[in-house]
Amino acid sequence: MRCFLKDADAKQSGDERVKNWVADVRDVAYDAEDIVDTFILRIEQKRRSGFVGSLKSCMIISVELLARHEISNGIERIKNKIQEISASTERYGIKDVSRVEEGSSSRGESLREQRQTSPLFGETDVVGFEENIKALVARLIQGDSRRRVVSVVGMGGLGKTTLAIKVYNNDAVKKHFDCCVWIFVSQEYVVKDLLRRLIKDFMTLSIEQLEMVEKMNTVQLREMLSNHLKEKRYLLVLDDIWKTEAWGSLKAAFPDKNKGSRVLLTTRNREVASYADARSSPLELELLGDEDAWKLFCKKAFFEQGIHYQKNLEKIGKEVVKKCGGLPLAIVVIGGLLSTKAMKSNEWEKVLRRISSQLVGDESPIRRILDLSYEELPYRLKPFFLYSGVFPEDHEIRAKKLIHLWTAEGFVEATGEETVEEAAEVCLDELIQRSLIQVSKSSSIGGIKSCRIHDLLRELSISKAKEDKFLDVHQEQTNPHSPSKARRLAIHPAPSKYTCLNRTNAHLRSLLWIDLTKGEVEKKQEQFLFRGFSLLRVLDLSYMKMRKVPKEIGTLIHLRYLGFWLAGVDICDWCLNGCNSDLLSFPSSMSNLHNLETLYVKTSYETIYIPSFIWKMQQLRHVNVSSGIIISKGVWSKIVGRPSLGLDSLVNLQTLKYVKAGDWIGDCLEKLTNLKKLRIWGIYQSRHAEGLSNSLPRLDRLQSLWLQWHSTIPVFMPISHNLHLKKMFLRGKLEKLPESNEFSPNLTKLTLKDSQLMEDPMAALEKLPNLRILILEEHSYKGKEMVCSAQGFPQLESLHVVELVELEEWRVEEGAMPRLLHLLIWNCFHLNMIPEGLQHVTTLKSLEVVRMPNEFKARMQENGGEDWHKIQHVPSIEIKS
Repeated sequence: MRCFLKDADAKQSGDERVKNWVADVRDVAYDAEDIVDTFILRIEQKRRSGFVGSLKSCMIISVELLARHEISNGIERIKNKIQEISASTERYGIKDVSRVEEGSSSRGESLREQRQTSPLFGETDVVGFEENIKALVARLIQGDSRRRVVSVVGMGGLGKTTLAIKVYNNDAVKKHFDCCVWIFVSQEYVVKDLLRRLIKDFMTLSIEQLEMVEKMNTVQLREMLSNHLKEKRYLLVLDDIWKTEAWGSLKAAFPDKNKGSRVLLTTRNREVASYADARSSPLELELLGDEDAWKLFCKKAFFEQGIHYQKNLEKIGKEVVKKCGGLPLAIVVIGGLLSTKAMKSNEWEKVLRRISSQLVGDESPIRRILDLSYEELPYRLKPFFLYSGVFPEDHEIRAKKLIHLWTAEGFVEATGEETVEEAAEVCLDELIQRSLIQVSKSSSIGGIKSCRIHDLLRELSISKAKEDKFLDVHQEQTNPHSPSKARRLAIHPAPSKYTCLNRTNAHLRSLLWIDLTKGEVEKKQEQFLFRGFSLLRVLDLSYMKMRKVPKEIGTLIHLRYLGFWLAGVDICDWCLNGCNSDLLSFPSSMSNLHNLETLYVKTSYETIYIPSFIWKMQQLRHVNVSSGIIISKGVWSKIVGRPSLGLDSLVNLQTLKYVKAGDWIGDCLEKLTNLKKLRIWGIYQSRHAEGLSNSLPRLDRLQSLWLQWHSTIPVFMPISHNLHLKKMFLRGKLEKLPESNEFSPNLTKLTLKDSQLMEDPMAALEKLPNLRILILEEHSYKGKEMVCSAQGFPQLESLHVVELVELEEWRVEEGAMPRLLHLLIWNCFHLNMIPEGLQHVTTLKSLEVVRMPNEFKARMQENGGEDWHKIQHVPSIEIKS
């Protein structure tokens, strides 16, 4: 059925009949999934509640027979439904589904026709693009003589075409080039047709030549166009290009004869820009700021020049503009809508209340454009995009969390040796390339730390998700009592404002309660959460406070992702010391969660005891707890009646964060060979050093290592063979910093704290070939002098020097840190001056000075400061008390 849905997805776009048919098939697929999961649940429930001994065995056999009988009946019902669906094809008027997409009425075709109208006479209102126009014109008429491809990248509606029109019609551009041609590239382009259009636009042809062109093959067409252009300085604009193959099929027709020719292309896909010209960085359009957004809105809403309007309209109008999120196309459409209304506050307020539906309603031009972005997505990517609607508006989404949710949902299929997480990262990258997801923050080691989705795209994802019964979102304005058969539910109101606690959806697979007000779950809400949704695979309560994990959690045997936030003073049913509020553990019923892959716990408790049964969950991939984990062994193993701890069964474990050092290091750590992120605290040399030294070289997939020692760190751990290790944090006294060849050669970020080094650490650290971020925190170095040598730190981009209270003198030799962008100096109160030689670091973009003595800050003053010549080249200088 899933294979059918994948095939049919592309065919339902332009035909409501096929859409209804696909919906019926999707319902049957859901029903089949329900039958299987319910069967597994019932068998597990009866096994746990059966009698003892032989009577228990008889009971289980009887229950299994009954369950099999029920599943057999369920399958028979599904077969009947499939027959009904097959018979309904005639009722829907569908004769041959494979031919539906050929109809001229398809929605995709009509969208393409709308975009192919001549851009030179289209929307040309430009606000906020002045600097972009100047930059783009300069890149077209200046620079080297090679044929350069200049790309404008951004999501639909940002104004890529409008900007390109302005540049294309610029007088200086027109004068600079011998010939200029604009062409629209459709998604389903035909290379021959594109080449014929280009020839007709670039060349003046006789009737005979036109007839000849129609008969040429692709190679001949390319050759004809190339011969015509080889002695010319030409400009070609390729508008709205979606795929790399489009440029790949055309570029041979555009010769590079060092004439200064240019190709300007607009695309939503960064991959297209990189492919077209890897040496030319794309111009990435940004959303409009508040001032420019308001100016553009006024041009549309108050189209008559010099029109006067009431002040209350300005207030409402700015609320409308805010809703548009800086997207030019959204602003233009809403401004145009309001221009048709009476200039009365009540009329504008109606539009403000309805703005979401106006922006993504079926008749909205924005909806049609955004629909095209969605419909162009490969089938495999659609659930990833739809899932973005789970999160509240303007929410910053942690990339790792999103990836773990996707994998728990079963969206991801890994191929070859890649993990499902790596495959999910590729999917996230693809959505970003297509400008459907925006990068919010990049990680220190080059990945994506967090992302966002534009409000309009979020509305689109929610709308599409509801159509497919993929997701339902309950917001404060949502009527929670409306019927829904969605497989996933996101709740955004605070617990105190969410009243629908008696409504259950037995088919629900995912429940995410994202309360940004950080409210607390009440007792009646616990019953709603843990007793009504027995088939859940994802349960995320990490945005709201709970006092304990209820024992009912153990009934959710299908759970793959579990996240919660524990706060308060109540203790769960086990506690090592009885009433100590700083110690917390989980209910024994959690031992039933054999399918659990991700356990995420945010807590105000100082430590959390993890009972040994959790370490028997062989599907666990990620354990992330915000406080210290104590891996219980002795007493806990006895309580649960299980043998001593065996972490070596966790062959899939990739993340183990904030776990206390213990005997498990020597017993099990070396067997966790899939670990990528490891954080250990409470390490003692006498107890744990040998185990760590033996284990770390075997963790050849390790990417991030965080170690907190409670004693002097011994001879440095052997990590030079951990080739994937990019990020390391070390806290604890170091007698001597290791030589550079004892570190991982690919180390990108290093943080040292409480190292108490007496020798200058820069001598060794500056030789690390790939180090990009270095953070020297308090008491990492106790010497008085520090030197950055010439040619040292070849890749360093960010340097933090924090509370090195003994440091008095710091020199930077010419040629050191040739790529440094950011420097932070914090509370080094004996440091006399800005480092000597910093003036040679011409790449420095920002300097932060925090809690430094007044004498130090006085030397930085622009007028007469003794150190001003060292920093006058830095664009951003920030001094904080």
